[in-house]
Amino acid sequence: MKYLVIGGTGRTGRRAVELLRDLGHEVLIGTRHPRDDGSLAVDLADSLDPGLLTGIDGVIVSVEPPADDAAADAVMHAGLRRLAEQAAAHKVPIVLVSQIYITRAAEHPDMAGIIRARGAGEQALRDSGAPYAILRPSWLTDAPATGVHLEQGDRGDGRVSRETVARTAVAALLHPESHGKTFELYDGPTPADWPAVFTALTTD
Repeated sequence: MKYLVIGGTGRTGRRAVELLRDLGHEVLIGTRHPRDDGSLAVDLADSLDPGLLTGIDGVIVSVEPPADDAAADAVMHAGLRRLAEQAAAHKVPIVLVSQIYITRAAEHPDMAGIIRARGAGEQALRDSGAPYAILRPSWLTDAPATGVHLEQGDRGDGRVSRETVARTAVAALLHPESHGKTFELYDGPTPADWPAVFTALTTD
């Protein structure tokens, strides 16, 4: 299988790339600053190559939004909408790494514009008709992964390892039981049986 990881040079995206390659998959890295390693120029704030998803079996989007509210909206909302429209046309699943507090932006006024942009991007993905899973990690750490606890409803708070986020994103990409579902991630005590965990979630 051939996958595209947009944001594949970031701390979480890079690990997702490694995990997919360890499983024997071909992985393309989409980044705003491509290098001479075969990575692709993908800037969600700009127009996308209409052939970007040709031959692609699935996409992980793990990008950090700009700090400026308007720029964040251009990337996380408008850019994601354009990507989702392509994915819908090609029937390519997208796994979006978002964040908690999407429905509670007022609790973090310093980040409210970014949170709203992420939330609008989530909804654009849902409305596009593309197969999708939306992961909402809690506050990210670089601690070693343990297990994972998934919730729905955006009511919690906590922390989660970037390694756990990468593993969950890859699992969501590979297991269609995750499709059509939005969920929060926290560190947990035990490893996940992914198909069972995803099946237990409520569809959006």
